[in-house]
Amino acid sequence: MISKSTATRDEKYKFKIYKKEGIKYYLLVYSNELKAKVYKLQGDEYMKVGDFSLETYEFDDLKCKVSIDFASVFEKFRK
Repeated sequence: MISKSTATRDEKYKFKIYKKEGIKYYLLVYSNELKAKVYKLQGDEYMKVGDFSLETYEFDDLKCKVSIDFASVFEKFRK
């Protein structure tokens, strides 16, 4: 989860680290905003897939098919 104290590191510097390691997806979770941003490594850059709050995102190009239901992820924060 992104906090004010780590925002710059998470939103800027970690992209470089994860790109170097070949991490295919990078997710930033903003619990205060009830939003997640999904980025996918395409070539040598991360491209934003989208912002998610109530949607489900399916990672269908991984060895194991995985999906995240963001409505469930943020459910406890909506109360």
